[in-house]
Amino acid sequence: MENLDYYNAAINERPNIYKRVIHVLTFNTRRLLKRRFFIALVFFLIIFQFLTMFQTYSVIITNIKYKTRNYLYNHGWLPCSLRKEPILYMIDTQKLMAVWETNCILDNVRIQWYEKSIDNEINRSDILEPIEIDNSHYVYKGIIGPITSNGYYEFEIIHSLYTKIISSYFQFFPSIPDDPNSTYPIQIIAFADNQFGLSVFNRLVQSASQKTSPNFIIHAGDGVQEYNNLQQWQTDFYDPLANYKLTKHAPIIYAHGNHDFDPKNLYNYTTDTSWYSLTIANTRWIVLDSNIDDINQDLWLSNELSSPETQNKDFKIVIVHIPPFMEFWDPIAWNEKKEKHWGEFWTSTQLSTWTI
Repeated sequence: MENLDYYNAAINERPNIYKRVIHVLTFNTRRLLKRRFFIALVFFLIIFQFLTMFQTYSVIITNIKYKTRNYLYNHGWLPCSLRKEPILYMIDTQKLMAVWETNCILDNVRIQWYEKSIDNEINRSDILEPIEIDNSHYVYKGIIGPITSNGYYEFEIIHSLYTKIISSYFQFFPSIPDDPNSTYPIQIIAFADNQFGLSVFNRLVQSASQKTSPNFIIHAGDGVQEYNNLQQWQTDFYDPLANYKLTKHAPIIYAHGNHDFDPKNLYNYTTDTSWYSLTIANTRWIVLDSNIDDINQDLWLSNELSSPETQNKDFKIVIVHIPPFMEFWDPIAWNEKKEKHWGEFWTSTQLSTWTI
């Protein structure tokens, strides 16, 4: 009898055992699925992070490359070559200035240029003497122009027995005296205040080079944080522009800022003109220096605004680093460094002449 009761109890217990087995299997399956889902999620996040950060990592590597190259030049571990490739600066309507640098002195350096579309005579500068900053920084400046016709132009830097150092081309749009109403589309990009923000500036230059091929570049000043810092001029300004070839074919219209202001007016790495003007098609560009409280600049601006070259243009664009109206963004700079007063000079003495 007892055996029969035990048998019946076992029979009755069997469904419960099945339920427990099914429960355990279900629990283990769910746990395994959760674990796989967690692993897949972590893997996905790693891949996503890598892809989103790839550009940042690329910029960091590029920045290290700039600084390593500059270090090698400073310590004389690289042969005689171009430290800085040529950057073109507009200096008036029909002339450009090419600025470049070597780590050694070269003999009989010249710059020559010619129009590519026709068999034109080659124009060649006189022998250029370097500006010796130290024993590994020799700056050369050469004038290209006057250029009197629209077109593509090739320029070359040569030395000694016409040995070519580097060559490039640019498309130029001078104002044509016999056709003052000529118009044509141009592409312009603008920068300002990159200062010591190398990573941001590097990304902007890279993005600009990928999206457009500008004819001109505007830079409204503060290309570096410290004017006398040679490394900043190399790694924070020239290297990004040269690395992405942005200024190789597009001249810069440059206005000096307070961080790249030179009280001696030497301006080794930019145009050495504090204020100037130029015409592109039906637009008059006026570049001013907000660092200088000089009556000569006031008089020049007054004459410029009343001149036919400005009055007869459809558009007049003024480029200046410090604007007449300032924006509050930092309490220390605004109050202690008196940034709130920076625009007063332009507001009180200049704005009345800007009736164009």
